[in-house]
Amino acid sequence: MLAFWRHGYASTSMKNLTTSMGLHPGSIYAAFGNKKNLFQLALHQYEEQSQSLLLELEKKFTPRDAIFALFDHMVADIHEHPDNCGCFLVNSMIDAAPKDEDINQSVVRALDAFEAFCKRMIENAQKIGEIRPDLDAAKTARILHGLIAGTRVLTRGRPDHQSAQDIADHAKSILS
Repeated sequence: MLAFWRHGYASTSMKNLTTSMGLHPGSIYAAFGNKKNLFQLALHQYEEQSQSLLLELEKKFTPRDAIFALFDHMVADIHEHPDNCGCFLVNSMIDAAPKDEDINQSVVRALDAFEAFCKRMIENAQKIGEIRPDLDAAKTARILHGLIAGTRVLTRGRPDHQSAQDIADHAKSILS
């Protein structure tokens, strides 16, 4: 998966995969059929891990603080892994989804789930008075989603911890 993470599905050669995974090409083909199937499974696993994180945040924090914790998690990830080349989902959206409808559907489903999480947290926070009631939850969820995706794109070429922190702080100010 590291090869997919760094180079994207379309540009990852079988040689890169075998080197990264420590497997022979025959083992990959026997287990997954082809490179696209392997990529889709990796994307599905990443989506499940992302959903687990969102559920964990939702259980552990109040609604507004769950969104804050999501931004804090992103900033910490960028700080701790400056060479991570962004986010697998965002990289897939940019590199693979425009070229493959199946992958595009997987990416859209994952992105929609993320945006739905933000909208739900905003609405729940409004119900308990953590966020002002006049804030448009759907619009704000799209903005927060854009800020996270944009930050992840920026980290592909320039993993700047301070810029990520500034974006996170601004996102939090929207909800304060």
